[in-house]
Amino acid sequence: MIDIFYTYNSIASDDFIKMILTQYYNIPNPVICKSFNGKPFIDGRKIHFNLTHSKQITALAVGKKRVGFDCESLTGKARPAVLNKFSDREKSEILSVGDFYTHWTAKESYIKFFGETLANLWRKVEFYRGHIYLRGELTDAHITQFEMDNYVFSICGDYSKFNIRKI
Repeated sequence: MIDIFYTYNSIASDDFIKMILTQYYNIPNPVICKSFNGKPFIDGRKIHFNLTHSKQITALAVGKKRVGFDCESLTGKARPAVLNKFSDREKSEILSVGDFYTHWTAKESYIKFFGETLANLWRKVEFYRGHIYLRGELTDAHITQFEMDNYVFSICGDYSKFNIRKI
């Protein structure tokens, strides 16, 4: 089970993480560390989290296992320059703005799962027919996607259920 917290209130990313970890996970004054590529973590705690934001929403996924998490607004436009960075197989499935952001968030959640950067992995990762491929090889990555309030969300990790809580 993974918990997803979100808000439409303006809040700094680290402040949102600290608030959630303090109020819901009894971690007083959490010190947020960052990996080499910037993925946040709490040293010495068996808790995993990943933050995302798009337009007015800030959202945090928190669980007991590693997680990658991304969301994008469905009210935006597909960006042609970015569309050209998708593989031909992916482009064959991207027929609408919703498809564009479904593919985008799946790829980004996978990349964030490993604490990598988009620059390092974007062209090496494909989301095709609901699966993640790395360098052309099918991975065992599990992607869960859902839509809410005109946003598409992607969770990468070994999670089959999630709770959503508005803050």
